[in-house]
Amino acid sequence: MRIHTRSTKILALVSTLACTGTTLAQNWVNYSNQTGTRLVAAAALIGADNHEKDFAWGDLDQDGDIDLICVRKFPGSIQGGARNLLLMNEGGVLTDRTAEYGQASDISGYSGLLDATNDRDVEAVDINNDGWLDLLTATTMSDQVNSVLGQPRAYINLGDDANGNWRGFRFDVDRIPTLFARGGTAANPRFCDMAVADYNGDGFVDIFYTDYDTPETSGTLCYDLNGDGDTADAGECQQSPAENPTNDYDNKLLLNLGAANPGVFYDATTTVLSAAQINSGFGNMAVAGDFNGDGRQDIVRINTLITGQAVSVYTKNTTGLGFALKDIASGQPYHGDKADLNGDGRLDLVIVDDGQDKYLINSGNDATGQPNFTSYTIADSLSEFGNSTQVGDLDKDGRIDVIVTDVDADLGPFCPQTTGAAHSRRTHIYRNIYTGSPAGILDEITPLIIPAAELDWWTDVAVFDINGDTWPDLVAGTCTGLAVYINVPPTNITFAYPDGLPTTAAPGVAKSFRVQQNVAGGTVIADSTRLFWSVDGGAFQSAVLPSLGANMFQATLPPFQCGQAVRFYVTATMDNGISFNDPATAPTITNPISVQSGNSQPYSNDMEVSTSDWTVINEGGLTTGGWQVATPIGTTSGVYAAAPAADASAVGTKAWVTQNGLAGGTATAADVDGGTTRLLSPVFDLSTATNATVTYSRWYFCSDAAPAGSTPAEVDVLFVEISTDGGASW
Repeated sequence: MRIHTRSTKILALVSTLACTGTTLAQNWVNYSNQTGTRLVAAAALIGADNHEKDFAWGDLDQDGDIDLICVRKFPGSIQGGARNLLLMNEGGVLTDRTAEYGQASDISGYSGLLDATNDRDVEAVDINNDGWLDLLTATTMSDQVNSVLGQPRAYINLGDDANGNWRGFRFDVDRIPTLFARGGTAANPRFCDMAVADYNGDGFVDIFYTDYDTPETSGTLCYDLNGDGDTADAGECQQSPAENPTNDYDNKLLLNLGAANPGVFYDATTTVLSAAQINSGFGNMAVAGDFNGDGRQDIVRINTLITGQAVSVYTKNTTGLGFALKDIASGQPYHGDKADLNGDGRLDLVIVDDGQDKYLINSGNDATGQPNFTSYTIADSLSEFGNSTQVGDLDKDGRIDVIVTDVDADLGPFCPQTTGAAHSRRTHIYRNIYTGSPAGILDEITPLIIPAAELDWWTDVAVFDINGDTWPDLVAGTCTGLAVYINVPPTNITFAYPDGLPTTAAPGVAKSFRVQQNVAGGTVIADSTRLFWSVDGGAFQSAVLPSLGANMFQATLPPFQCGQAVRFYVTATMDNGISFNDPATAPTITNPISVQSGNSQPYSNDMEVSTSDWTVINEGGLTTGGWQVATPIGTTSGVYAAAPAADASAVGTKAWVTQNGLAGGTATAADVDGGTTRLLSPVFDLSTATNATVTYSRWYFCSDAAPAGSTPAEVDVLFVEISTDGGASW
């Protein structure tokens, strides 16, 4: 066997005796609008409903599936409240159970989630550490109502009764204290978002609220909330008053009393936060997370529209209660969310901007322990006003995807509008296509996974599994109600062989092995799992594989004679009529099987001891890149790995490489340049062998070949040649 390379560009090759594998491509995601069968509530609440919506979700009743809470308010930075929706997941159907499980209150005259509150945000989190998810809300623009309706709320989860029946939620008025403006004036807040996490390390969650001042709208605004064609109904015209400066809240931090009184909060704003951390002109977003990797919860908040608009991180101090403040992005930020976009274990950020949206990649900490971020524009985003951001692995490829909704939650006239020129925005769903480079991670792939006409007017979206198939579904809160999109998993069958894929069979003896199916997106038609085999290039014969249960099947090849050339494959058909083979391109490519009474290995070398029987010949003025035995050292060419950092074998470390690089070096210092380098194996005596095989593993990289380059005329060639006459011909 002879391996040789010719190169004037970057080329790296590693060769060892081992086996290789295959890679299967992933599909992007498909959604089906199943609102009609997945949502049960009064039409006025989920159909022609033009209220602004915000979601939180979790297994609220601990029955094993995910439920949804939807808070509703008058659209925009405008007064006026609405009852909320508790949608319980009942066998994959979201059913309004607010009246049954959401109207309890510990204060007379109020009805819990049925009260007309102006809630801007809701979170589902266990506030008293009893193991049940509770609800927290952030209220806004409630100057005209009392503190019971206008202040943020806590709804405690009552858990099960003695008989195991879930009791729902109760509004406990005193769990969140009556809050006051920064100067001490009695007033209701204009909170826009909240970040809930354990900020003082006592094991109980705390609350950080962002506040905004004068709204972007003013005067009287009227909306057709029920879709009847007019704005004459009660509550359809509301005020958007400027804020009295004495009523300004700025940001608030509430700490949980913890073990002393679990789930009861007190205002610790001025004792924990600095003046700069309290200041908020138009605080529109807050999210909690460990952004510097020290195990403590930090806060990222957005201040927008006025002087000081920025994305800032409050990094938790290593000692004490306080935070360190650092601006990490500017522009015209409006909303966002956190996610590890590049899989490096650090939390990154997606930022919605009034210009083009962007994401911030966390590049590690500065000298003070605060996180650094590098900003990248989302190329497919437009210069438009986005809104809420949600993240999730929609296609289950291990990378976090991103959804940016389109309805500005502060500018009332945006909801609703007609489509076309008058409505210049829609929701964007970005697939995470990260492959190693931080640029271009988020891509809105066309065709769109939801029709563009259905992506108009979304105020928020919930991302969770509704029907229990583990694939993330979507619930969109829109200007025209709620919409449910069920994730339709890709239809696929993959095959595995618990006993190993057979490669040999004894003459005259049947060969049995088990076949395991992994099925996605449907069911396999009974008796469609079959084994096909061919002898000496003849027509394929087949047999149905008997089931062993749990998608396991028994395969048996009939007896063959020594020297016969046998090949086989397995197939099965889904209930949609699509068949899947293994190998995937069968019968063009099949699995060969050698009929033999025994086997021997005339030669094997893992390159760990002696390679004296291998020969290296360098020709044509080769300057670098000659073959050598070494423990491979990884090198790079731009963002691509040019040489691997290890050999291919499970045992040992050495391999033949075309010049080993230096640790941390570039490929240009150790590439094949100026000529040809040949590697010749020793002679293998196969004179007494039948069906002999030669196997090896290789790593090949060329800077002119995809994905690193695109210059076909300059792609360097790797030749692998076999001689059966001692090298006289190849």
